[in-house]
Amino acid sequence: MLALSITVCLTSCGKKATDDYDDFGWEDSALSQVIPGEMVFIPAGEFIMGSNNKSKEDANAFPEHKVKLPAFWIDKYEVTNEEFMQFSIDTGYQGEGAVKGSDWRMFFTQGKENVPVVYITWKDADEYCKAQGKRLPTEQEWEYAARGPNGNVYPWGNEWENGRANTNEAGSQAVDIGVFDDVSYFGVHDMLGNVQEWTDSWYESYPGGVADSKYGKTLRVIRGLSPMYRGKLGNLWLRSAQPPTSLYNFGFRCAKIATDEDITRNQ
Repeated sequence: MLALSITVCLTSCGKKATDDYDDFGWEDSALSQVIPGEMVFIPAGEFIMGSNNKSKEDANAFPEHKVKLPAFWIDKYEVTNEEFMQFSIDTGYQGEGAVKGSDWRMFFTQGKENVPVVYITWKDADEYCKAQGKRLPTEQEWEYAARGPNGNVYPWGNEWENGRANTNEAGSQAVDIGVFDDVSYFGVHDMLGNVQEWTDSWYESYPGGVADSKYGKTLRVIRGLSPMYRGKLGNLWLRSAQPPTSLYNFGFRCAKIATDEDITRNQ
């Protein structure tokens, strides 16, 4: 299964057989600072979303347009195997893939507790977030949290830096959350690499955008990249989409609207 729009140009011609991210200096000790489920406050603001590039890869992100968002919270990290397992234990929720024998449990082996959960459907992700008193982020929220107010190409800025994100240049599979220095302006981790992420949004055209027969309320937007893709050729406005029942290497993170008290406390 290939995600729409971005797979052809970003998939590497030759995969690396190693996920030795230590070569880039990211220490395992950094994991001691990782708190799964921690959230980052994103202040209200206006940003430029999308791209004015009409190339095949960017056409569905055309045109650039201003988006104004209220303050919100977003998970600092992608939801992990251990977090999703605990949710399943607490609620009895098995996941849509359970009946097919092809779901997240296949990829949760010992030592992968802090690796992002994958092979979950959109509904699985939605149910998890609701159980935490949260929801999936819209793609507008996701892009703002990733690009920041300056509209960065990559979470850390506008120039590619090899080894900053867990994309094909650095490895061949998802790793523990927070290992790579793939951190956005707001302090949100793994927005470019590690796993692609479900959002709450339907795959629809931007105002004044290019026509696409796939637009409508049938596909959900997927954001971000993974080790399947070359990050250097990517960016944070790329959009792909899949049917909500898809079971693939997609993970997620949650979000929620900030209260007035949250806003006052974080001013």
